[in-house]
Amino acid sequence: MDIISHLSDDLLLRILSFVPTKDVVATSLLSKRWECLWTSVSKLGYDDSYHHTGDYKNFSQFVYRSLLSNKAPVLDKLHLKLGPDCPFIDVELWINIALSRRVRELEIDLFSKEESFNLPNSLYTSETLEILTLISCVLVNVPSSVCLPSLKTLKLDRVDYTDNDTLPRLLSGCPNLEVLFVERHVGDETTDSIVVAPSLQRLTMLDTHSGTCGRFVVDVPSLKHLEITDSVAYVDLRRMENMPVLEKACVWITSSGVTQEFLKALTSVHRLSLSLSPSEVMMHPSGMTFNQLVHLDLYTLTEGWWDLLTCMLQDSPKLRFLRLSNNKLTSESKETPIGWRPPSSVPECLLSSLEAFVWIGYNGRQGDREIAIYLLKNTACLKTATFSPDSTDLGDKYQMLKVLASVATMSASSQLLFD
Repeated sequence: MDIISHLSDDLLLRILSFVPTKDVVATSLLSKRWECLWTSVSKLGYDDSYHHTGDYKNFSQFVYRSLLSNKAPVLDKLHLKLGPDCPFIDVELWINIALSRRVRELEIDLFSKEESFNLPNSLYTSETLEILTLISCVLVNVPSSVCLPSLKTLKLDRVDYTDNDTLPRLLSGCPNLEVLFVERHVGDETTDSIVVAPSLQRLTMLDTHSGTCGRFVVDVPSLKHLEITDSVAYVDLRRMENMPVLEKACVWITSSGVTQEFLKALTSVHRLSLSLSPSEVMMHPSGMTFNQLVHLDLYTLTEGWWDLLTCMLQDSPKLRFLRLSNNKLTSESKETPIGWRPPSSVPECLLSSLEAFVWIGYNGRQGDREIAIYLLKNTACLKTATFSPDSTDLGDKYQMLKVLASVATMSASSQLLFD
């Protein structure tokens, strides 16, 4: 305690900002100096999700007391994680108190047995809010007028929307938004996924519930990082506008609806992780060039992935790293056809740029051997080729290694590895 007593108030407040609010308030009992120090902590968090029925009254009184007693010049963060006993009127009042304190970061994680909580309109006109996270039983009911000039990060995790225009209307009022996370849930009754945000730099869209939806439109010209995980079949095929500064993308689509224009929007990417359904693999048009692509992860989960591999090798002249992955948690890789046809001519990336090749889940079957042997024979600059077989049997691994080593034409400085 003697060491702590010599610390400045500013440093103590910084330390307390990482401590749960209930423990921060408890420090008022330590000494006279600590009696009021807790009221200046600028980050507050309240968790009622674990409380049993009957405890809510004390919890509510604690929240009101500590919120109204707080004297920090600006409230940096308010985190509300609330269980089913919390009345919506309390949630609305706490949010409005935070907004009146010019809150910068607001996170609402709400579990309700009944309807979703309707956010107060005052939230949509905050001048200071920089980070907004909404989780679970929250209804995003956006008014006609939205103005969130400071909002940089928006996370919408399994929330409800009033209609298909709700998300576009919300985004239209966020002129400086840089990060957007959207995860849809099974009970979401809206059919469209539309993201139009000129300033957006990072976008994550997760939609894994089954069903058929309407439109999928992404127009984000400043985007640098993209992640899409999608198992929904869209009636109106997915559409993405050109993303000229895209650096990294992870696209995992297991349903139909990918257009050539969708894939063309990815051609400026530097690092790409890609998994498409069998029908979508054939949508890759010839002549589409990924001029900036240097790192490719291709998932070998669906029939036809080998054709997509051929296309990507032909259309990625600067590729330096290639990884093939079979994620067993999702699906078993299917046998490649005996009649796999290699490219008509050796792709430029194999002749001049590919330095590392990794195959996770390699099983040594005929079709896989054909692809592995082709890559080992035709890659002029290869430094390492790493195979991680499905089998853990040392004898199987030795036979696979023996076959590949007998045909590899790698330089003396190159390595053929088996994990």
